[in-house]
Amino acid sequence: MIIMMFICGIVLGSFYNVVGLRVPRSGSIVFPNSHCPVCYQNLLYRDNIPMLSYILLKGKCRYCGNQISITYPIIEALTGMLFVFAYYKMVDFNIVSSLAFISFIILITITDIHYYLIPNKILIFFMVIFIAIRLNTPLETWYDSFLGFFVSYLLIYLLILISKGGIGAGDMKLLAVLGFFTGLKVALLGFVLAIMCGGLYGVYLLVIKRNKKNDALPFGPFIGFGVLISYFYHDAIISFYITELVRL
Repeated sequence: MIIMMFICGIVLGSFYNVVGLRVPRSGSIVFPNSHCPVCYQNLLYRDNIPMLSYILLKGKCRYCGNQISITYPIIEALTGMLFVFAYYKMVDFNIVSSLAFISFIILITITDIHYYLIPNKILIFFMVIFIAIRLNTPLETWYDSFLGFFVSYLLIYLLILISKGGIGAGDMKLLAVLGFFTGLKVALLGFVLAIMCGGLYGVYLLVIKRNKKNDALPFGPFIGFGVLISYFYHDAIISFYITELVRL
């Protein structure tokens, strides 16, 4: 099962790379076939084996020698590892919902990194999936999904007004969709984790002088993975902080 979950993850990760790169440009995810973005040569099946092709080709196009972005195998490997992790953590129908949740985060990570954009098509598609999941397996408190959606939306909306556009509308809609799936507590904790991690990464980029103070930073991936960590470990994180506060 571990091997099957990993293979399923890397194969879907390869597909998500295609979806994440084409959907923001309103391109088809079926046509044209996978091709080199420089020489436009169609790739053979042996050039499209997730992770393995990148290693065998030493990160370069077989036909023109152009460097292949390292993000492709990273996304594939990350998706595979997260699928295996979800298999360990979840059982029964929860594994299906967890894999959908992970897939959503992977896709918005790809689009936000490459285009600084979280497409409405992806948000709507997964919102429909999450509604179906919550109709089948509602949260412990049934209205928690609605609280998660509306409070998350309003929270980011207020931050957009305060920061005068420092946070994008895509981030607002993203946290709202995640909040519907996870509920309010998990979404808010995930957002706090996202701010912490995003802030630290921003400082790191400033220190090594790869970014200027006003340069844009894709925040969607931080929100996605912050909520993902909160989804699996919110009880442990909250208990840890409560324990530390009691000690103080």
